[in-house]
Amino acid sequence: METETRQQLEAIVTEMIATGEKINVSRVAAKAGVSNALIYNRYPELKVRIQAAKETQQSRKEQIEVTTEVEKLKSKLDKAKQKQEEAELMACSYQKQNEQLWEHIQEVYSMYDQVLAERNDFAERLKFSVLDESKVT
Repeated sequence: METETRQQLEAIVTEMIATGEKINVSRVAAKAGVSNALIYNRYPELKVRIQAAKETQQSRKEQIEVTTEVEKLKSKLDKAKQKQEEAELMACSYQKQNEQLWEHIQEVYSMYDQVLAERNDFAERLKFSVLDESKVT
């Protein structure tokens, strides 16, 4: 009977490890329908195997969590890089627009200077024209 119980416990442990089911002494004992004390007292080597499997599962879980976090951070970094590139493109576009606007402002001032010069010239001619007419009369 003891050999059958041992074989049953080992089969349960092997199955739980293979399927990735969460493992500990209490779960193995419950599946086998025996007490925890039986495993601790009669099968200490099985308890060690269960503990090693439990630690391996925890290690894998932590590794998966770390890998998942790394992937999330990589995704955030990629998005940040993309946003930075978009911002740089917008900045370049704004710079070109500013340059074009500055050129336009300079053209407008040049036109204003031209109109002002023509106005002053016209005012001078008008002044002399009025003076000449007043001399004639």
